[in-house]
Amino acid sequence: MSEQQWTDHPRLRAWLTKQEAAFGEWTAAHPGDWDFSTVSVDALERAVRADFAASTWEDVRAAQHTPRVTAPAWYLGEVCVRAGAVWKVNPASDFTLWDGPFVGVPGDPMEDPDHEDLYEDDDYYPAAVPVPELRDMFLKDPPWRLRNVVAEFEEWGRERRG
Repeated sequence: MSEQQWTDHPRLRAWLTKQEAAFGEWTAAHPGDWDFSTVSVDALERAVRADFAASTWEDVRAAQHTPRVTAPAWYLGEVCVRAGAVWKVNPASDFTLWDGPFVGVPGDPMEDPDHEDLYEDDDYYPAAVPVPELRDMFLKDPPWRLRNVVAEFEEWGRERRG
């Protein structure tokens, strides 16, 4: 399977376009400096936590396919893209059970049908699914922060540049 099928899939493009538009609407209720920097992810986390302050995790889960979650999840993924990730979707996945696309690094062997044979013991390829990252941040204890998701890609990039 070529990487293009993972990174240039019609459903992926449609989801990204829809979420980018929704994020524009989301920012109307959440003014801030949305500059796609790692620092802005702290503001994103605060805004999402404030939106769901009176909610349970089940409420957040119930909203996971709405712009209330998907728009800020798109933004999180875009910050990861600027840190070296690319948007991906497994073209063989069942889109009815889809948590949304994920961000990963270019050239990750997982995209090859024989991926298990291609990984070395010390290989590490960061990946994150932004919708569940936002949803599940309500289950994680400090010191975990949403910016940790971006930090994985930043660290991977530094190690590769050596």
